[in-house]
Amino acid sequence: MPEAFPAVGHRYMVDFKAFIVELHFESETSLTYTGNQPDKAHGGFESVDITVEPLRDQLFLVSWQEDDDTTVVHLEDYKNNTIVAHVTASTGKFLTFRGTMKKLA
Repeated sequence: MPEAFPAVGHRYMVDFKAFIVELHFESETSLTYTGNQPDKAHGGFESVDITVEPLRDQLFLVSWQEDDDTTVVHLEDYKNNTIVAHVTASTGKFLTFRGTMKKLA
């Protein structure tokens, strides 16, 4: 039986060094992400439909497509509190970010 996705109902602050984002996992199929400004103020946000695939104990592949056609694939490690993000921007540019996450609520 697949492991339950531990993020459901929680918020996480993710520091990718290049930027900080807050992830709110409303359910196993819905996420709202909010950009955070350097002064910690909230920036823009978007709610997206997500797909979650368990890979191993506390490791999940989470993916979605944004309104501007940007695609995002996260490797979310809840054991080590890390995320690797692979992003294909709407311009076609491919980006990779590595960050740490902290559970807020």
